Amino acid sequence: MALYFMDSSAIGKGYMLEVGSTWISSLIIPSASHIIIVSELAIVEISSALARKQRLTAISPTDATQNRTDFLLHADKVYLTIPLETKILRQASTLVDKYPLRSLDAVQLSCALEAATILGNPLIFLSADNNLLSAASAEGFTIDNPLLHP
Repeated sequence: MALYFMDSSAIGKGYMLEVGSTWISSLIIPSASHIIIVSELAIVEISSALARKQRLTAISPTDATQNRTDFLLHADKVYLTIPLETKILRQASTLVDKYPLRSLDAVQLSCALEAATILGNPLIFLSADNNLLSAASAEGFTIDNPLLHP
């Protein structure tokens, strides 16, 4: 069993067919017995990504709706979801000064740092964004990129 923090670019691969989907799916299935941690921000980001794929006809409306429903259920009942609170946002604002991160990536990293504090155990930080992975590594996380697991 491992503790994984997955940003939206990682967890989304469990709900959309992309490079790394097979690997992510193997980590998030309940029989793998891993603890999956996501930011509450992922709820918006995954919904947005599915809606975009549907608009581009890369996914059917039925599949988009089902995948969104599945993700929302998992975020609510299966994953440990870190809520967006003022302290998360304040910490994210300091992370953008420290690292070359986009605002929402800083929020993701701040949520991972909060999760590590709450759980008191090392987390593996997963993302398909190399800048975010570099910052997560600098913050002491073990990192991995789903794009390296085709």
